[in-house]
Amino acid sequence: MYNVMLADDEVLDLRGLERFIPWEGLQMKVAAVVNSGVAALEYMKLNTIHILITDIRMPIMSGLELSREALQLYPHLKIIFISGYEDFQYAQQAMQLNAQSYVLKPIDDEEIIQALHKVKAQLDLESQQSLLENAYHKTLPVVKNDLLVQLYEGQLDWNANAAMLTEQYGIKLSQSEFSVAYIEIDDLAWKLDTYEGHEAKAIVNRVYSVIDQHCKQHGIHSLCKLSAHQFAMMIESNQQHIELLHDLITEIAATLPITITIGLGSVFSTFQQAQISYQQAQQALDFKMLVGKSIVIRYDDIEINHVKEVQHWEMALDALFVEMSNYRLVQIHDDFEHLFSLIRNMKSKVTVYNFSIQIISKLNAYLATLNEDLFQMPGMQLEDLHMIFKFETIDDIKTWLRRRVFEISELLHLKKQKKNNRLIESICTYVEEHLHENIVLRDVSNYFSFSPNHLGQIFKQATGINFSDYVVDRRMERARKLLQDHQGKVFEIAGQVGYKNQTYFNRQFKEHFGMTPGEYRKQS
Repeated sequence: MYNVMLADDEVLDLRGLERFIPWEGLQMKVAAVVNSGVAALEYMKLNTIHILITDIRMPIMSGLELSREALQLYPHLKIIFISGYEDFQYAQQAMQLNAQSYVLKPIDDEEIIQALHKVKAQLDLESQQSLLENAYHKTLPVVKNDLLVQLYEGQLDWNANAAMLTEQYGIKLSQSEFSVAYIEIDDLAWKLDTYEGHEAKAIVNRVYSVIDQHCKQHGIHSLCKLSAHQFAMMIESNQQHIELLHDLITEIAATLPITITIGLGSVFSTFQQAQISYQQAQQALDFKMLVGKSIVIRYDDIEINHVKEVQHWEMALDALFVEMSNYRLVQIHDDFEHLFSLIRNMKSKVTVYNFSIQIISKLNAYLATLNEDLFQMPGMQLEDLHMIFKFETIDDIKTWLRRRVFEISELLHLKKQKKNNRLIESICTYVEEHLHENIVLRDVSNYFSFSPNHLGQIFKQATGINFSDYVVDRRMERARKLLQDHQGKVFEIAGQVGYKNQTYFNRQFKEHFGMTPGEYRKQS
C-alpha cells in the first residue's frame, strides 16, 4: 500500500477526491487530508508519504513551496498538481519539480485515476529496483568471502573472478610483500560448554567482529570466514601489521572468555602464490600442539621435522579414536603406547601439558561426530581437566588418560549394544509379521534405513546366524505349529509361511525336522 496525502484549501474538492477515487483498487490509501501546506509539511515530518496530491495555489504556503520542502524530506516523492488556472507559468514550475501529472479543476475522475496508475507503475518499478539493489548489496560480502576462500585454496577462476577482487572489493597487492594469517579460536570444543547456545554463538560472533574492526582500521579487505571458528586474511609483511596480529590476540584474551592462535605463512607478492602461504599458515597453526596457544606462530620459525612430528601425532590420535569407538581394547593399549612414545620426544613439561589438553579437545570433537558429549560422561567434567596439571610425570598423565579412554570405549560399546538390541528386536518382530511374504535382506534394510551389508553384519553379530537362515528357522517353526493344529492342507500352510512352491517347502521342512510335513502331522 502506498500512502497518499491530499492537500487543498477547498474542503469540497478534498472530500470528493477522498470519497470517489478507488484507492484500494490502486493499492493506495489516503493517509492524510489537510487544507494547508503548513499542515501537510508538519505531517510529513512525522509520517511517510509516497504520493502528494496538492493544489498549486493555497494561502500562506503554496503547493509549489510545499512540494519543494517535501522533496527535501522524500526525494522520491511522487507529486500530482491540481490547479483551477490554466497558467503555463505554474505548469512550467511544476514540471521543474518533476511532477508526475498536472490536473485542471474541475477534476475529472478518469484523468486523475489515469495519473495515479502512472504513479503506481513508477513506484512499483522503483520498489523492485530497490529490492534488487538491496539483494545485490547483501550478496556482495558472501560473494567476496567465497572468492577469498577459493583464492586461499587455489580454486579461483582467474579469468572470471580475479578482477572482481581488485575492482569490486579493493583487494590489491602493492609493491609490498604479503603473508596469509590463519586465525583459529582455541579450545572451542569445550571452553563454551558452560554457556547457552545463543551465548556461545554471540561470543564466537564477537571474535569475528573484533577481527573485522581491526582489519577495517588498517585498510585490510581480505578477511574471510573459513568456518565458524576459523578465519584467514592477507597482511602486509611490515611491523605495523604484525603488531595488529598481537593486538588481536591481546584484546580477545582480555575481553572474551576464549583465546585465538594465529598461524602465519611465508611472504608472497602475487595472488597466485597466496595458496602456498595459506597452506603454510595452516601447518604453522597445527604446531600449536607443541608451542602453545594465544600466540602468533610463524611458519618460517618451524623446523620441518617438527611439522612431520605433529602430523604423526595427529595420525596416531585418529587411529586411537577409531579403535576406541570400535571397542578394540588391545589396539587401544597399543595406540596409547605409540602415542606417548611420540610425546616423550617433547622438550618441556609445558609442551607435554599442552599436548595432553589437545588430546582431550580433539577427543571431544571426535565424540561430537558420534552425537556424544565428552563432558557429560562420568569422570570427565570440565573441572577434571585441572587434574592433568597436577601430574608430575608423563606416565601419570598416560595412565589417567588411558583409563578415561577405556571407560569411554566401554560406554560407547554398551550404548551400541543396547541400540543394536532394540534394532534386532524390531527386525525379529518385522519378520514374524511378514512370514507369509517374500522376505529378503534388501527390503528389510531399506525399511530400517541401513545398507544390506551393514544390517546383515549387525544381525549376525547379535544372533550368531545369518539373516536368511533366521527367516527359514522362523518359517519352519511357524509351519510346525500350524501342522500340529491339524487344520489346513499342507500347500495352504506352505503359503502361510511364505512358500509358493510346496515341493521346496517340503524339502526345507525335511532338512529341519528329518521328516516331511505330512509325516510330521501324522506323528503329531
